[in-house]
Amino acid sequence: MKLFFSKTDSIYKILKILEKIPSNKQVEIAIDSEHAFFDNQRWGRQVQEIINTRQLNIVFKAEKNFNRTYFEQVGLRVLEQKQRPIVKILRTLGLFLFDSKRFHLLTQNKQQYLTYLIFGLEVVVGLALLWVVLLFFMPSATVTLLPAQNSEDIIYNFRYYPQGFQGLSGVIRQLSIPYQTGSIRYQYQMSISTDNIHHISNPSEGTVKIYNRTPNKFDLLANTKFIASDGTIFVSREPISIPAGAPDKASELKVKLTASEYDEAGNLIGVRGNIARGSKLTIKNIKESYLLTKIWAEAIEDFKGGSTTSLGIVSEKDHAILRQKLTDSVYQNKLATVKQQFQQKNAVVFLSSPLVKTTIENIIIDGKIGDKATSLKGYAQVSFSFLYVNWEDLMNAFSEYVRARQADSIHLISIDPNSLSFLYENLKSETLVAQFSGENSQIGSNALYILPTKVSILQGYDFKRDIKGILPSIKNLVSGKTVSETQKLIQSYPEISSSSIDLGLFGGDRLPTVKSRISVKVSE
Repeated sequence: MKLFFSKTDSIYKILKILEKIPSNKQVEIAIDSEHAFFDNQRWGRQVQEIINTRQLNIVFKAEKNFNRTYFEQVGLRVLEQKQRPIVKILRTLGLFLFDSKRFHLLTQNKQQYLTYLIFGLEVVVGLALLWVVLLFFMPSATVTLLPAQNSEDIIYNFRYYPQGFQGLSGVIRQLSIPYQTGSIRYQYQMSISTDNIHHISNPSEGTVKIYNRTPNKFDLLANTKFIASDGTIFVSREPISIPAGAPDKASELKVKLTASEYDEAGNLIGVRGNIARGSKLTIKNIKESYLLTKIWAEAIEDFKGGSTTSLGIVSEKDHAILRQKLTDSVYQNKLATVKQQFQQKNAVVFLSSPLVKTTIENIIIDGKIGDKATSLKGYAQVSFSFLYVNWEDLMNAFSEYVRARQADSIHLISIDPNSLSFLYENLKSETLVAQFSGENSQIGSNALYILPTKVSILQGYDFKRDIKGILPSIKNLVSGKTVSETQKLIQSYPEISSSSIDLGLFGGDRLPTVKSRISVKVSE
């Protein structure tokens, strides 16, 4: 049933017609947008009272937006118009946020389950906010525990078997770890001096001025030695007569000197005899010069001409010596070489001489027998075969060992990778007779190695499982206690290293008496 009221129809007529509508009749009413009905919300509320009193099923059709607004403000049902979902959602959200009264009236008039759901959610949110406010003002405490950690060194005779070994079950009963074989190639280089070297030295020459501050005259023989600060020796070819001097005025004498072949240490002088102008010398065997420095010589020019020429011939003996030194160096440094050249990440190589196979493939020497040379250079081309294990396999084996022997209340915290060591002096090996997944002819391909392996671990009480019930026990014991009493009580547990207590926003010196307001946490 549809009714339309024009702008000339009186409000009295509208109300009387509404009173005559049967309660079981669905009616759609349209009122002219220029009707005086929309001038005052009192008429709308009277219509709402009639509808509610007589329980009428009436919906109003809004011609314009202000008509719809009027109906919604007085709580009358308005004929729904199809809207895009996003517009409908935004409009409803706007009413909820900025016009809650109108939102509740519209929701109530629709009389759907959504009405009760919204009201229920509002009650729940209100209670939740009230609970948050109460929690904010109620005292609280957070106790953070730092577990105690114990360090322990573990040594176990692991069995190391070749990767790809078939039929392992029943053969190795102890904890075992697979190893793999690797190889590297390396070239050693070495130089030696030939055995029969002859040195030809050309001495330097130059002029010095001798100063004497003593009252004594000195007559020196030919080949008198003058010594430089680095031990270089110079000699005078002719006899020297040094005139007497005085403490305040030294006598002077120019003398030509020549460098000796060897210095005081027995080394060739050669080019080192080319001393610079101003270099000072002392006269050996004259204490006034060598010890008291009252007599000295000073170069008045740069010495020149000093040089050394070395001549040598490569012999068969030189070849043999170089080969032997290269071979010795290879075997002496093989472990250091393998350690340095092994670049695989997350792997550990066995650095034991019996487990590193060395093959000298070739030795090359630069220089034939009879060549003129003072030095000889050689190269050794070497290959190393060795064994290594993956770090993950090692850690898994140690973890399994620790889990098998430790108490249920203890758990493994960490394994120190820097503490890993192999006790090679106790190395044992056995030969395995079994099939392999592939051919392997390198070192250790069919060997089982029994090698004691050592590592340091950190372990502590397992608070996740908390078999002893320490966490609930602490919560029960510390409620109502002071901070100092709480810390003293916690320190009595050997499983705990230290603790910290946070009393929340309001602070204080005493923990809450309500246990639910105390939180006990474990620092990782």
